[in-house]
Amino acid sequence: MLVRDVMGVVDRLAPFDLAEPWDHVGLQVGAPADEVRGVLVALEVDDAALDEARRQECDLLLVHHPLIFDPLARLSDDTEAGRLALRAARGSVAVIAAHTNLDKAHGGIADVIAELLGLEAAAPLAPAAADALKLVGFVPADDADLVRKALFAAGAGVIGEYEHCSWAVEGRGTFFGREGADPTLGKAGRDEAVSELRLEVVFPRRLKRRVTGAYVAAHPYEEPAYDLYPVENEVATLGLGRLGVLPAALPLAAFAADVAAVLRLPSVRTAGDGACLVRRVAVLPGSGAEAIARGVAQVADVLVTGDVKYHEARLAQAQGLALIDAPHGVTEQEALLRWAQTFADALGAGARVETFRNPAVSVWQTPEGASAGAASPPASPALALASADSPASAPAPAGAPAPAGAPVPAAVPARPVNRDDARPHQYTDGGARGNPGPAGIGAVLLTASGDVVEELGDFIGTATNNVAEYQALLAGLELALDRGVERLDVFVDSELVVRQVNGQYKVKDAGLKPLHAQACQLLSRFHEVDVKHVRREQNAEADRLVNEALDAAGH
Repeated sequence: MLVRDVMGVVDRLAPFDLAEPWDHVGLQVGAPADEVRGVLVALEVDDAALDEARRQECDLLLVHHPLIFDPLARLSDDTEAGRLALRAARGSVAVIAAHTNLDKAHGGIADVIAELLGLEAAAPLAPAAADALKLVGFVPADDADLVRKALFAAGAGVIGEYEHCSWAVEGRGTFFGREGADPTLGKAGRDEAVSELRLEVVFPRRLKRRVTGAYVAAHPYEEPAYDLYPVENEVATLGLGRLGVLPAALPLAAFAADVAAVLRLPSVRTAGDGACLVRRVAVLPGSGAEAIARGVAQVADVLVTGDVKYHEARLAQAQGLALIDAPHGVTEQEALLRWAQTFADALGAGARVETFRNPAVSVWQTPEGASAGAASPPASPALALASADSPASAPAPAGAPAPAGAPVPAAVPARPVNRDDARPHQYTDGGARGNPGPAGIGAVLLTASGDVVEELGDFIGTATNNVAEYQALLAGLELALDRGVERLDVFVDSELVVRQVNGQYKVKDAGLKPLHAQACQLLSRFHEVDVKHVRREQNAEADRLVNEALDAAGH
């Protein structure tokens, strides 16, 4: 695999042409012909990401935030960007940036966050202009297929997820060949009328020379006729931000708690009445407060974005728009690392893709000094804190971790996409005899080589199967943390729990929301952790502990 191969896949998933005019995307360090043993996906290039690339033997960093943004007058270590670019180059690490192109792309950053928040009918908040041209050519019917193939090979005829798109209608063309002409059809020196197809294809503006060159080269005529027209359409699936609706209206405080849980934060800031119901949701990952002045209140009840300033929050209040201030780096990092799976699938089975979750993106500190990923300024009329385990979600059960406001560990987990590290393994299971009914939990912690470190089984009273599965996961994670485990693979036979903690399913059951929030907080305390689904028969030891606990309790 070469750098250019990775560039091609990124360009297909998030075309670089989608980037804002002021943005700097694409290859920033390295050469297209450089070989790539592995790709590390990270929010940005810093020393920690470069250290991780070296540790994982990755020759390419795919990042969201461009390393080189402002023009460099010289490549030296007098600037942070120059220093890091030099370090990457000396370490033979290429750098590709996918920034606003990935924000706008179908299935990109904005779509990932919209899906995590459970938004339905999500569409771009600001649809992207097509920035395309249409070629209209006139081709003899017998040569139309050859010309089409040449145009398609040059990159024309792509509309969304469809390729080889064209349109044609039959008509008659006329010409008079002057002296020296050598027409393919008819003869010079007289008026001719020939049957032709009017052939139309669209293509990105940047491919103008390539597409027109391919058309002329494949056309049988001596002087092929064609027209180019600008296409001013907006692309319905592409653009900044997303606007969607929740399945049912929620109080602002409850929705904010859901946002915090998805981002694995103890809380997020809100502006607005916590009891007011919201359903129409606008999402702009990263920094999108400018949408307030552009009238997002006309289409949304609440805006989820980051970097909101005081006066912007006051303006939103005046417009009746609620705000959820989700930290810039945390939100983008969460979405990017989940998108990494899409990227890995597109790159193919033979490629190795790793992810790096950098705790340094949580730049703000709580008064207690722990990284929380969100600012904790003095209280103001415009801003409040909504906790991931607030009463709006549901009361936390006995034995829950520290509530919002308690210190949150700086270490946060990376989610390897397709790496099978030699990490400790843990199997957890929960079950009830009746649903609800007498319930038990079981967890087994193993070394990487399969030796049992510790196991636990316990009767937890009356509960549903799903609650028991969550309680087993919580107990297992606490056991691993008590044992000083920093990297862990967790195996659970409840597909629901796995998909919820991995952000693929929204947590709709009010009774599971506090358990989900606790699981996210515990997961955030590992350096690396991956929660995977296994079949029930592969979870026999944890299942045995559940049944032994129920039997011992007389059930």
